Amino acid sequence: MEINDYSDFISLEERWNEVLQRCNHTIFSTWEWLSTWWKHFGNNKKLVLLLAEENDKIIGIAPLMYSVHAMFGLRRGKIEFIGTPHSDYNNFIITGKNEECMKLFIDYLYNFPEKWDCIDLIDIPENAECLPFLTKISKNLKLIHKCPYSPLPESYETFLKSLSSNKRKYIKNGIRRLEKTFQVELVDYSRAQSCAEGMHYLFELHQKRWKSVGFSGAFSDPKGRNFNLDIAKSFSQKNWLSLYILKLSGKPAAADYGFKYQSKYYAYLPGFDPKYSRYSVGNMLRAYMINKFIQEGLTEFDFMRGAEAYKDRWNAIARWNHQAILTRKSTLANVQHRLYNEYWHQGNRLKYLLKMK
Repeated sequence: MEINDYSDFISLEERWNEVLQRCNHTIFSTWEWLSTWWKHFGNNKKLVLLLAEENDKIIGIAPLMYSVHAMFGLRRGKIEFIGTPHSDYNNFIITGKNEECMKLFIDYLYNFPEKWDCIDLIDIPENAECLPFLTKISKNLKLIHKCPYSPLPESYETFLKSLSSNKRKYIKNGIRRLEKTFQVELVDYSRAQSCAEGMHYLFELHQKRWKSVGFSGAFSDPKGRNFNLDIAKSFSQKNWLSLYILKLSGKPAAADYGFKYQSKYYAYLPGFDPKYSRYSVGNMLRAYMINKFIQEGLTEFDFMRGAEAYKDRWNAIARWNHQAILTRKSTLANVQHRLYNEYWHQGNRLKYLLKMK
């Protein structure tokens, strides 16, 4: 079944959540994330939501979209995951019969009525169950983004002991210096009644950080701000939101915005005031948060997409996202795709850099 209408997408909430209970997935495959993304960024795109059903029960979902891009005077049709490029992880949602579902989805797309030149499936996690099938059918399957993560043990002291002596010293001395110089507060804005205020601090701190190095920041676009405000509001009502502000003597110095989901923390976007840079306020905020998360029983701190050097301070383990590309068989289409893909990724590299912490 193919769904193209947003109202039909909205009506899928209950059935979608039932499917998620029967498969491995991330926060970025939730109905809440994807439907909110479509509400804000779905203009000029066609919803291509494919459902695989067995005995009137959904066993697979392909959350896809179709759009047309213009480059060098050429119009190029493209199929991608809903959420691209704002989702750090994309995937098909399949509860079983993985190869059968994937074959149904791909066969359907090859007979899709709209003219497309490529299917560009980006940021598929390395443990995704669709990858073995995509490896068979795609001549263009490659590693694309490093996604470091840190397992969280049962105690903060155990976590610190897992770090090198230099890293432990950096964190302990940094916390000591901060608490000696300022009155330090870790303020939780994750609840529904306070998340709007917390997001205001996040926007301000994130923009300050990037303007200080000559960039506009991820929240310069009103669409981006409104999307994240809606996500924060929705997730706060489900206890999925994690929004912390580090205040130094009453003044916001650093912010961290992410998601708590299925015992994991997904670190999405940060911000800090550059005037506090010498105090490493971003990393000190993470130290406070890791301590808190361990107490809450979370098992993983996912730093997500990006190979920024600061992640090495936390002994983060590398995972990799994959990109799978399917093209029409004509040589011209393959050449056009290669040129466009190189151009697109050069143009979007800055968008990924804007998520540096």
